[in-house]
Amino acid sequence: MTQYHYLDESGDPGMAGLESSSRYFAIALVQVVDNASLTELSAVRQKFHFPNTFEFKYHGTRPAIKESFFASLRSVPFRVRAVVIDKSLIPSRYAGFTGQQFVVEFITRLALRANPLDLAKDILIIDAGTPAFCRALRIKLSAESRLIKRRTPFSKIVGGNSKKEDGLQIADMIAGAVRQYISGGEKNYYRMFADKVIDLWEVPRPEK
Repeated sequence: MTQYHYLDESGDPGMAGLESSSRYFAIALVQVVDNASLTELSAVRQKFHFPNTFEFKYHGTRPAIKESFFASLRSVPFRVRAVVIDKSLIPSRYAGFTGQQFVVEFITRLALRANPLDLAKDILIIDAGTPAFCRALRIKLSAESRLIKRRTPFSKIVGGNSKKEDGLQIADMIAGAVRQYISGGEKNYYRMFADKVIDLWEVPRPEK
């Protein structure tokens, strides 16, 4: 059965001028069995008298709405893989990366951490992913997959519009919540979906 994976990020991927950009950068990959709109999110929109076209975004959303949003996801079957990078502590080899190179690098590494039986020939939908970005990611994933002799995780990589895709809105909200959780901010939202997280990767790995 084809699986759909929705991807979004939180924070600034740029490595230049760290003093003025976000220290933590997060990527969330949300796996679902289909790409239909969710009645659970429609119910949250109705609860707050939002139009059917209302887009949920973590940044700037009121706590009460976030709480209702994450509570609504409890009955939704999905799985999460996420990475949170502390840019102030990662190796110097990343210093020359552009924002696109940085994101492509960590999407690739996050996807290839998964068991090949879990990610194989699936569909990846990236929020606002341009054709150039999707092509760069496809090339990187194919090259890295060949090196380790495994099938590429995705048969199709496309950009999506979060205004029209509930899956991308879930990815946005989860990316924001995961970034807050790891960076020492709000933790309660993450705990509301923590049982659906199958991989939470911190870069660099924290000392025990």
